[in-house]
Amino acid sequence: MPRFLHAPLPPDGLRHGLLWAVSLGLSLLFTAGIVVEWHGAGRHDVADTVVGTVVTREREVDPVVAQYFPDGHPVVRIPTGVMLNSIEFVNAYNVKVAGYLWQRRIPGLPDDVGHGVIFPEAEEQRAAAKPTTVFKVFNYTIESYAFNVTLRQTFDYRNYPLDHQDVWLRMRSADVQNPIQLVPDFLGYPAWRPGRLQGLDPSFVLGDWQPDYTAFSMLHRDSGLSANIAGFRGADLYFNLGVDRNLAGPLIGRIVPVLLLALLLFLSLFVITTDPDRRTISGFTAFAIIGFAVSTVLVVAVNDNAARTETGSTGIAYIECWYFALYLLTLLVALNATLLITGGLRRLVGWRENLLPKLLFWPLFTGVMYVAALGFLGH
Repeated sequence: MPRFLHAPLPPDGLRHGLLWAVSLGLSLLFTAGIVVEWHGAGRHDVADTVVGTVVTREREVDPVVAQYFPDGHPVVRIPTGVMLNSIEFVNAYNVKVAGYLWQRRIPGLPDDVGHGVIFPEAEEQRAAAKPTTVFKVFNYTIESYAFNVTLRQTFDYRNYPLDHQDVWLRMRSADVQNPIQLVPDFLGYPAWRPGRLQGLDPSFVLGDWQPDYTAFSMLHRDSGLSANIAGFRGADLYFNLGVDRNLAGPLIGRIVPVLLLALLLFLSLFVITTDPDRRTISGFTAFAIIGFAVSTVLVVAVNDNAARTETGSTGIAYIECWYFALYLLTLLVALNATLLITGGLRRLVGWRENLLPKLLFWPLFTGVMYVAALGFLGH
């Protein structure tokens, strides 16, 4: 027979070290996978996140307008530009937007063509119905409007705290009697590129968010009204601002406490012992186990509820998977201690002074979090 079949087994210390090395290796592998998914969550395609059809130049506007005003149907195009000064998320679904917009009125425009825009999703829809400044540029009349509005919008917080949001300013002509189509005033900007963040004031204030792109888009929303009402025939003009959440705040406020609680749960496994004489010294009793588990669950529940309140989500957000993992680990640690006290599965659980639960703890935790990252953040 081959000689290696008769080779002695490694000593206990070496086998012990190999087991810990395997446990550490699996944990690091899952952690690396989580980091990769986090990195991938920061990549977004503008066309997939904005509302409607993205337009970056004048010739891209023509096909959109032609859908709702075919040949033979007169339409007045009013170029409209936007400059944002600040954005503030008031709550999970309300956002406060301040800035100004302008309209470039071409020579020979009929006198009955109305002025200004309305914001259909704002609390005060006619906040930009009257110009604050009017001046001439060559043959054009420029009308400037300042606005400060609170918009009600639907945001997707499933990937919180790695979420990306698209904040949009939806605009429609204040004149609903004439066939008017608002279009982007590309003459007021350099060649448009979403990554340039055009349309943002240099001192733009965004708080806990990082701007990613700006883009104009157009989308017709069926109001269920007759097509002969000209003001509802065309497409609404959108100015979109893509934002990514700054991770520093949620990382410190949400993720770090989870990791600390997980570390405490792991350390509690070293207090759990199969030696009756050591239980008195370590304080390992059924009451202590239940008290520790209840305290951990309460802390996790408070943080989970705070996260749900912040996002206003009716579904499950990615951050909650971290809390669910802690619930699972707390249950398993309490079950492990109970089995040691009652003697159930003693040969398995009590092997080498409760070594198996210690070896499985971090691979289980990181593995669950990797699966959660794949499910929520995977592309």
